[in-house]
Amino acid sequence: MAVAAVVLLAAGAAGIWFFLQSRQPEPPASSTGERRRTVTSPSPSAKPVKLRAVTGDQLCSAVPDALRKSLVTDGRYGGRQASTSAATETEKRAACAWHNSKMDVGGGVLGHRSLTIAVSARSPDGGSALDHAKDRFEADRKGHERRVNVRDGKRTDGRTSGSAFGELKELDHGDASYSQSSIGHSGLKAAVFVRQGPWLIQVEYGGSNRTGAKYPSGDEVRAAAGKVAERVTAEMAKAAGKVKLDGPCAILTAGNVESALFRTAEGPSVGGSDGRIKHTTCTWRISEEVAHEPGQEFTARGGELRVHLVDWGGGDSGAKFQFDREAAKYDRYRAKGGIGDTTTHTDYEPRRQLSGLGEQAFVVLSSTTRPNKPDDKPMREILVKVLTGDRTVDLTFRGTTAGGGVVGADGYQEPVLEPAAAERALTKLARTFVTGLK
Repeated sequence: MAVAAVVLLAAGAAGIWFFLQSRQPEPPASSTGERRRTVTSPSPSAKPVKLRAVTGDQLCSAVPDALRKSLVTDGRYGGRQASTSAATETEKRAACAWHNSKMDVGGGVLGHRSLTIAVSARSPDGGSALDHAKDRFEADRKGHERRVNVRDGKRTDGRTSGSAFGELKELDHGDASYSQSSIGHSGLKAAVFVRQGPWLIQVEYGGSNRTGAKYPSGDEVRAAAGKVAERVTAEMAKAAGKVKLDGPCAILTAGNVESALFRTAEGPSVGGSDGRIKHTTCTWRISEEVAHEPGQEFTARGGELRVHLVDWGGGDSGAKFQFDREAAKYDRYRAKGGIGDTTTHTDYEPRRQLSGLGEQAFVVLSSTTRPNKPDDKPMREILVKVLTGDRTVDLTFRGTTAGGGVVGADGYQEPVLEPAAAERALTKLARTFVTGLK
């Protein structure tokens, strides 16, 4: 296939998830999970800019089913993934993706096809989300232009291998848009980048073939990405509507999390995959509010709460088999003195059975250290795993449950994880979650 067919390869689905997750960094977390911050008073002119809500499921629904199935069919070797980042009034992110690694693409040809969508908006420091989108869009455009190494059908970098990136092509979606395509290790792909008001939209489509021609045609993937981008842009141009969280991640509310642990809980961010084995992940970021004066250094107990639900289905390798295998794994890790290498090493305390929770349940406490950094504090994590019917539920908390406050104040203590308190909290949340599944 001629190199002229090229437009952008953003390194596969991994690129879209990076786009979703890329965000201004939180204050750095220590190895024990607490946040350490020095806070100054905000500018009196900074006013929050509230952004409309959006979810990964909403993005998936913006693509008509007939169009999506013409691009990525359902199948045993494929599935859908939807992800919604924990949202604030001034930042929203969501993504949706479909893939099929063994798809009949016509004419008896089998191939891999993937379609990914991601949107984000942010108003930094309470400023203009529209200005931020304009600045980011132009910065991204310059970055994509810099990697162009194919012009007029010929490579300009003197190389005969490695990813080939085509020239940017202006489009008419939204307020500003362009596309780029490429050929790389994951096939030929086209990506469309759109700015619609405060929203940055990215759509990628493409793949490779197992038989017949190695790649789909460049015209095919460009046209497909453009059709999807048109529909997603129209969705994001609509007025803000009320978006209600549903599914398993709606079982636990912020109030449930805060009553089991402490204020405040941000989230959940939601991820899921509905392939042959269905996965759902709900993640909350938790950081206690600390009363302080401007400029004072403080630490806050907190960390990350993660709930991972897997619907294994029936059969000999179903939920009971997977639960028992996980239990044996932690027993094995404990018996061999932990796992790891010279970079990180994780030790496990004895696994304990829990009663009155699902059909079976156990708890495991782990501690991870860096052998090459002996002065670093260990990162501690607690896991409660539950077997309920054809499903398993993992509740994990990584962080601290006690201590914190203004550094240097009377009675100040560095945040730590109290295993008993963390176990009580996870057990309480697990009961609520498992009951909500029924």
